[in-house]
Amino acid sequence: MTPEGAGAVPMAFPLLAGPGAITTTIVMLQITGIIEVIIAVIVVILLTSVVLILIDRIYLFLGETGSAVAARLMAIFIAAIAFQFMIEGLRFYFT
Repeated sequence: MTPEGAGAVPMAFPLLAGPGAITTTIVMLQITGIIEVIIAVIVVILLTSVVLILIDRIYLFLGETGSAVAARLMAIFIAAIAFQFMIEGLRFYFT
């Protein structure tokens, strides 16, 4: 195994099941309910599996520039979701 390949698993694991994913699950559990959260987790697992299985084809389709743009776009989405959680928390705290 190459050193690059050895680092892929520890880096990818926290992104899939790290503090952000756990916090989102807890917040969504409080907002919606257990059935909706279980369904959402199953859908996310299925979509993540499909993306990880097809990642080589996706990268070939997007290319290096397209992959960089997609990564930046996802970062913006994550920042927007985090901002929304903060606004909802502040709204709940002050009302």
